[in-house]
Amino acid sequence: MLELYNFSQSTCSLKVRVCLHEKKLNWKDNRLISSHQDHLKPWYLKINPNGVVPTLIHNKNALYESSVILEYLDEVFPEIKLSPNNLYKKSLMRSWIVFVDELLTPAIRYPSFQYGGLLKKFKKLTLTEFNLKFANRPTKESFYKKMDKDNGFSKEILTDAFNDIIKCSKRLDNMFDQFGGPWVMGKRFGIGDIVIGPLLDRIEDLGLEQLWEKKYPRVSNWLSKFQKRKSVIKSFYKGSRLSEQYPELNLGRNSKSNLLNTFQLNYE
Repeated sequence: MLELYNFSQSTCSLKVRVCLHEKKLNWKDNRLISSHQDHLKPWYLKINPNGVVPTLIHNKNALYESSVILEYLDEVFPEIKLSPNNLYKKSLMRSWIVFVDELLTPAIRYPSFQYGGLLKKFKKLTLTEFNLKFANRPTKESFYKKMDKDNGFSKEILTDAFNDIIKCSKRLDNMFDQFGGPWVMGKRFGIGDIVIGPLLDRIEDLGLEQLWEKKYPRVSNWLSKFQKRKSVIKSFYKGSRLSEQYPELNLGRNSKSNLLNTFQLNYE
């Protein structure tokens, strides 16, 4: 029996949901509510001491960190393979996963909080309450320490985040040349696509797709194909996108095109 504890809007949760649907597995959807702090409650911290989502339960064993879960599912349920059979090519896929996890995953958090409505919930907190937010979340502590609870992140931090998104877009564009497309690792859709798809969808939802659209148009074409896959459509619940959660912010494609003109972006 597979169970997934997840948030509807979490990009990491989305990765695992896409994988489960792509592999046509039966699983129980345990949807947590972020505003209720379900992920910080004692019962949840017992199964995931990092206090983050998603967590996969399989045969009473708990697994966390989305990329780890993706590879686990592909090994344990190999009927529909989502990773290369060739060991060298699989190692290149793993290098790509590490690159995305270390560069893009943290980079999208900054604009998500700054422009996507996630900052609003912190403004109501006292400084003590704010500090308690990351007391039980060791993997997120450094992120929250960079944030001013009222004003968010500095322009310098946001500039670095935007430039990291550009670097990742460039690397993705290079992957199409390296493996021939149309997917990240070549002809077959797989984990290489799943690890980055929800992240680029989030950036587009924030209205920041111009970070890649003019310089790397193949990234836009790839994202459009990713979004049309049945497994992806099933994985995006109502409210999975920030534009749906916070309609008053008028998010969505091209909504932040003028904003980017105020930042020093590096396409070299």
